[in-house]
Amino acid sequence: MNLELIERMKSIGYSHRDAIVFVRARGRCEYCDVDLIHDRTAWDAVQFDHIIPKSKGGSDEEQNLALSCKVCNNAKMTFLPEGAERSMRIESAKKHIHSRREHANEFWQTVSKMFREYY
Repeated sequence: MNLELIERMKSIGYSHRDAIVFVRARGRCEYCDVDLIHDRTAWDAVQFDHIIPKSKGGSDEEQNLALSCKVCNNAKMTFLPEGAERSMRIESAKKHIHSRREHANEFWQTVSKMFREYY
């Protein structure tokens, strides 16, 4: 892990924990791999997700946090991923998120098609 970058991020106001989460993810969503630092719109979508939701006993420790885009974090909601290790939980959450995003895309296409018929 890039300790120099962690220290630089702390110097501009990030907590030690959040700097570690951000650097560990290399500035990318840990669920869909989108680059969260390439432009301002992406940057505005940065969120820190509790892999095991706080509502289900998850902690605020860095090992329970994932850097996430807003879309993935909203899709995951309070899903409780399976697995004993962090990497297994991330993979479980990725599958859940992918499924929810596919469903949302199909729904959007249906609504979009209906609106195009009238406007």
